[in-house]
Amino acid sequence: MPDRMRRSGATVAIVLAVLAGAACKQHRPRLRWGIGVQTFDATALGLAHARSPDAFVDAIRPGRLTIPTYDGSNQATHPDVLVERDGAGVHVTMAMTPYPFSNARLENPSLVVSSDGMVFTAPAGVAAPLVPPPAKDHNNDPDLRRDPRTGEYELLYLEALRPERQNLVALRSKDKLTWTRRDAIAYDLTTGAPFMVSPAAIDDGGKTYLFYVDTVALTLNVLVSADGATWDPAGAARVKLALGAIKPWHLDVFRGEDGFGMLISGYDTAFEHQDLYLATSPDLVTWTLRPAPLMAWTDPALGVESLYRSTGVVEHGTLIVWYAMQYP
Repeated sequence: MPDRMRRSGATVAIVLAVLAGAACKQHRPRLRWGIGVQTFDATALGLAHARSPDAFVDAIRPGRLTIPTYDGSNQATHPDVLVERDGAGVHVTMAMTPYPFSNARLENPSLVVSSDGMVFTAPAGVAAPLVPPPAKDHNNDPDLRRDPRTGEYELLYLEALRPERQNLVALRSKDKLTWTRRDAIAYDLTTGAPFMVSPAAIDDGGKTYLFYVDTVALTLNVLVSADGATWDPAGAARVKLALGAIKPWHLDVFRGEDGFGMLISGYDTAFEHQDLYLATSPDLVTWTLRPAPLMAWTDPALGVESLYRSTGVVEHGTLIVWYAMQYP
């Protein structure tokens, strides 16, 4: 989610003016937030070997979605999707946050569910939101996975308590109904700790990789955990990915049928106009960026002012992307 960081010069001015400042209200109309869905040939992107028919995938119809939010605005952003299949069919769980006209106090992690990936509803018996806002500042950037070690669902999110600290919070649940909280990482911002956004966790080879954006250096970083629960912030490393002139802001990482994909919302000139890029990797270590955006904010068919943190899954040779956007 957008976070107004302590950075110098023009970057601070852009972030403040676009996302929260009074100047935004004075000089341009307030922009809505929303989530849409799009599909791509995963074989052409190097994420699958072959395309095969599938009723769930074939029924996806690209376009803007209506995502219900607990505040009633239906302005949702920062989607993260988990697709599970069993004998009863396909179960899609989306973690997201409301963000009506960039109101950060309402940006609290929430869950919605779907059977077709397009029509989402609030799940019965699940608190909405999952967590209330902190005493000050805000929550943001949920990421949902299922821990292969325990079978538990884990939802990571960020709790910003500036200027003192930032917490990476881990919620755990066996049924997506009852959740327990644990602070996975506590950053002391008063000592110069980095301020992260968009954590994205993925499991492979008995390890859990946690990718995120360092908003001070505008770099992609990664932490690796042997148990998926214990993290050492001192072990953060730069992701081996050449971005060129692209400045990353948010990301998500997902497994393909052949390798891994990373969706990156970023910009080369203007923060308020972000494109969505795709990078691929065979091993979660070395990455290759596709130079052309997977989705561009200038695409008239989208009708957006900016693209944002998006999430993807590869199913039967198709990449399904649930993307976040700002639009008039």
